[in-house]
Amino acid sequence: MEHNIYMKTGEFAKAVGVSKETLFHYDDIGLFSPEYTGDNGYRYYSVYQMETLDTILMLKELDMSLKDIREFLNGRSPDTFLELFDERENI
Repeated sequence: MEHNIYMKTGEFAKAVGVSKETLFHYDDIGLFSPEYTGDNGYRYYSVYQMETLDTILMLKELDMSLKDIREFLNGRSPDTFLELFDERENI
């Protein structure tokens, strides 16, 4: 594990502007999980996961439910992303 690209839950939460509890909840519901869990039980998030969390937060701002966000993330592509914005724009 390269320590320079991983952060513990609190560090990651602070870096992205959410609470640790939000990250725990997202992990519990299968929306957003840490990249690595250590033998000590600590959750480690990669700096590369910030983009995914930014997408989740943006979709929440568009009033998408967490269930819908999870479904979107499971099948996302550039095309589905554009379709989503077209749909939201027409609401």
